[in-house]
Amino acid sequence: MNRFKYKIARHGGKQAKARHWGAAVAGPEKEGGGEVKAHSSHCRHCKKALFLSGAIFIGLPAVHAHAQVERRASALEEIVVTAQKREENLQTVPIAVSALNATQIERSFARDILDIESMSPNLIIDPILGNGTAAISIRGMQLNDVEKSFDPAVAVYQDGIYLATTTGALLNVWDAEAVEVLRGPQGTLFGRNTIGGLLHIRRAKPTGEAGVKATFTYGRFEQFDAKGAINLPGFANDTLKAKLSYVVQTGGGYFRNAVRDKDEGNTDFFSLTTSLLWTPSENFEAWLVYDYIDDTTPTRPVTALTSPGELFCNPFVTLAGCGQPASNARFHRRPTTTSEQKAFLETHAITLNANWDVADNQQMVAVVGYRTTDEDALQEFDGVEADLFRTQRPQNLDQFSAELRWQANWFDDRAKTVFGLFYWNSEYDLRQSTTSFAFFGPPQVSGIESAQAFFDQDTDSFAIFGQVDVDIVEDVILSLGGRWINERKKACGLQGTTFVATGFVPVVSYGFTGFENCQLSVYAANAVDPVTAAVTPQDGKERWKDFTPRVALAYNFDNETTSGMVYASYSEGFRSGGFNGRSTNAFSLGPYDPEKVEAFEAGFKTQWLDDRLRVNVTGFLTDYNNKQEDVVFPDPQQVTVTVVQNAASASIDGIEAEIVALPVQGLTLSAVIGYLDSGFKEWTVRGLDGNPVDKSNFELRRAPDWTVTLNGAYEYELPNGDFLVFTANYAWKDDYFIIANTVTFADPNPGLVKSYGLLDASINYDAGKWRLSVFGKNLTKSNVFQHVLDVGTNFNAVSAADPTPVPIPGLWTFGTINAPTLWGVELGINF
Repeated sequence: MNRFKYKIARHGGKQAKARHWGAAVAGPEKEGGGEVKAHSSHCRHCKKALFLSGAIFIGLPAVHAHAQVERRASALEEIVVTAQKREENLQTVPIAVSALNATQIERSFARDILDIESMSPNLIIDPILGNGTAAISIRGMQLNDVEKSFDPAVAVYQDGIYLATTTGALLNVWDAEAVEVLRGPQGTLFGRNTIGGLLHIRRAKPTGEAGVKATFTYGRFEQFDAKGAINLPGFANDTLKAKLSYVVQTGGGYFRNAVRDKDEGNTDFFSLTTSLLWTPSENFEAWLVYDYIDDTTPTRPVTALTSPGELFCNPFVTLAGCGQPASNARFHRRPTTTSEQKAFLETHAITLNANWDVADNQQMVAVVGYRTTDEDALQEFDGVEADLFRTQRPQNLDQFSAELRWQANWFDDRAKTVFGLFYWNSEYDLRQSTTSFAFFGPPQVSGIESAQAFFDQDTDSFAIFGQVDVDIVEDVILSLGGRWINERKKACGLQGTTFVATGFVPVVSYGFTGFENCQLSVYAANAVDPVTAAVTPQDGKERWKDFTPRVALAYNFDNETTSGMVYASYSEGFRSGGFNGRSTNAFSLGPYDPEKVEAFEAGFKTQWLDDRLRVNVTGFLTDYNNKQEDVVFPDPQQVTVTVVQNAASASIDGIEAEIVALPVQGLTLSAVIGYLDSGFKEWTVRGLDGNPVDKSNFELRRAPDWTVTLNGAYEYELPNGDFLVFTANYAWKDDYFIIANTVTFADPNPGLVKSYGLLDASINYDAGKWRLSVFGKNLTKSNVFQHVLDVGTNFNAVSAADPTPVPIPGLWTFGTINAPTLWGVELGINF
């Protein structure tokens, strides 16, 4: 198989691996006189899949076949969650939590967490461009950006380890025993960047019993997935247990480039996980996991949504239908970009979870993780057949975290405590090159030829936290907790633009080199009269300290008709301040301050009808303060400059309901309902004319008024003891915006997602040791955009006396569309 070759791009001593794609600035590089070619096949990892799958089947004769268990339950199963850093029954936790078990994950036919989005009320997950980047919104709090300098509002955890950025957040859920969604600020026990909540993927530990499970999936658009997990027999007197799991995903690209006449968007993903569980005694357990990910899935193709008045709405974009944004043709999946979209993400991660029972009802817990990612993305963002704007973004991220907790129960479990220390460090660097108007080719016209952006950031964060839960009287529990955070960030950024000053000149190779410790040298090779602007690095450092408390009161009850709890709580959340990764001068670098969220929550969790009906309801009131927003200022040297400021405040109130019922044997019905009443309380900025502009009537992104999911599963037992299982899931979302600009020059607003519903269904033959399934997704054929960006759009006020915003068209607008109707067949084995 032909892989992209590596080159070493040296940045002042740092070595960032980048695939040999050719420079985004100077056009395609050549090696040995020939242009570098990408492998035409989308099945680069198929040999791995065949080899690993073959190993599974070779081992099958030696594996004991487990007896089929009773499938149809007469009561709802207890759901175990770790929302309070210990295993507890979901119905006894005074937090808004949704949880999905392994069976539910399997029945979703999920490739990643995007496919389980409908499991929780007020949860939206949208993929953004490439490298597994996700915009995750809970209760209207989210981050809509790819830059690692910006911290997410919703955290993603895997086995207790926090993932630093939105890149790579679309984690695979294979071999997960549960996925938990905690809604609302989780600042006390989970800390920074959880103002909206968090997703926690908990994977299954090695069992010590020889066993194999695997799935093989073939679907529309030549999708082929192979996943496997092999549990080895325990050894060393059963104190060591090991497991190997893998995921191979290929194909499934549903785009056809109309200019290049090629399929686009095929997945090309491989991961390998080794897991070792050591239990030398009954009092100690250590679980070590190593993950390797190789993801060369291209960046998501973009669709041009440019409207009249924007710079790129010109004769070069005729194929994209410029000037007709209202046309239904914008929902096509035939991109018209001229460049091949490429990306890679390579990840190495080590995770250690250790538990030591130091005394009766006392436990020390250590969670330590190291994760390093090396990535690059080459993408044309204009969405049209003229190459107007293209970037290449090599990046590196190293993160290390360590948490030490002491957990204890006292007075016959009438008091429970958890106290801990947390340390975090991350180092991140970006080396971006941008080409504008490359469609002219050589000879190059006067104008912008290239821009380059360098950015480095180091983060250190330390926290002390604790929570005490006390039965103040019988069945009444008071929870008191808090977290003190001390965080420091240091950043250095540079964004320079090289212009061709006069006439026509050949395309040249040039750039910035030697960017290390905020020092820079500049060269321009073979350039004719070049002018290099804005080449002085800007650096800054800042420290923030904060305290996030939580108090909750819960009452547990159990009578002849129902059991459950009612609770009320107050909590706060903290989203980190920082520096602007797209800064162009010292003013735009920052820093900007942290966001703060204060939330009041009340709800009840109940079970009825001999545990055949579960009804959980939560109401909440949220104040969202110091909200970080992009603000555009006039700049005499650059026309405008974008600065991140704590410019807004918002309120988010709502109600959430989760209902599960077993009306008859074998039938499970559920409903997930979310309602939001959200909006900005204040957001005033200065327009380009210097007058104040009131943007408080704009909308929070990804905050629909209603989200509703209806789910059903029916298990029918055959005479031979096998089962037919029928599933259906309908997820509906009300109108919502994926850009904040509700006042726009375009009609309709390209960032408005109209209400839509997605229907998924499957039919499964389950024989216990094997399963055959036929499934379909988006059977309603819904077409929506999941990411839209209006580049350069700005606003002035009507007048100095009237701050009503008047839009000023920017450069261009683009979007990425959701998946069409998909279908597939899947074979699963479990021995």
